[in-house]
Amino acid sequence: MSALSTTSASVMDTITPFSAPTKGKLDTENWFNANHVTTVQSPVDEFRANLAQINVLYLQAHGRGEYTPILGSLVYLGMVSAAEGYFRSLLRRLILLDEACQHNASSRTLTYGAALHHSDDLLPEALLEGVSLANTKNVATELKTLCNISQMSKDGNVPAALERLFHNFEAICQVRHCGIHRFGKLGSQQALRLGMDKHKPLLEKPLALTVQQLQEIAEALEALIRAVNSYCFADILKRTHSAGPTGKDKAKLYQEAWQLDWTLDQKRFSEYYDIFASVAGSQPSAPAQTMYVAFLSFVKNYNATK
Repeated sequence: MSALSTTSASVMDTITPFSAPTKGKLDTENWFNANHVTTVQSPVDEFRANLAQINVLYLQAHGRGEYTPILGSLVYLGMVSAAEGYFRSLLRRLILLDEACQHNASSRTLTYGAALHHSDDLLPEALLEGVSLANTKNVATELKTLCNISQMSKDGNVPAALERLFHNFEAICQVRHCGIHRFGKLGSQQALRLGMDKHKPLLEKPLALTVQQLQEIAEALEALIRAVNSYCFADILKRTHSAGPTGKDKAKLYQEAWQLDWTLDQKRFSEYYDIFASVAGSQPSAPAQTMYVAFLSFVKNYNATK
């Protein structure tokens, strides 16, 4: 090869010159906070705390006049991640506590690595490592197959009372795909799912969320999480009686019967209450004993029916 050819080849190899990184291998083990101590919160309060921190990012930037659409896109991804984190945390906590959920989870495959390295209280989380909970169908499927939540289905059907909230969630998640895979630009698949008639002119256009739109998204996610949380709490508590030793369901999913006395039931009831109750910030849950009285009312009415 001539000197000219050698030189040309060298130039071709360096069309985009780059400096060598300071380290040949990145130390990913140093990227995490090894000293972090997990605060015991209900999944809904954990979600609300995460969402509050995310809201601070763009609201403070807006107050300083430094808000940009790129920041909005990154914040948007964080909001959806917080919602997905809620569903994972809820499923994990229920598998650890509820007999029916434990039974359903027992048939799931767990990797050897997870079984070898996870602590017992984190093993249920490993069951969901390969599952995305950033779409309506997967959320409905997991709530149905793992927790037997009524009116949920593997096809993505949800209770009528939650349909509008999940419709908004699905739209939020579809736009999220653009942020993850296309740096915010709208692709044809997402446009089809969102409605091509309205979104065709926006193909390959970048996401440009305003502060007001981010606030609306945050409100839509919180409304969904709070509604799902309430629905699942009521559904599961009712099942602990109807599918318990004294219930009328043919399938007996629970070995322990409620004693219908606060002193005797307090420990068991509080374990469920602690998973679902919101005790932080505005709009806290009613006290555990108040919810227990409501549960007793359900039991009385249920037992009175044929």
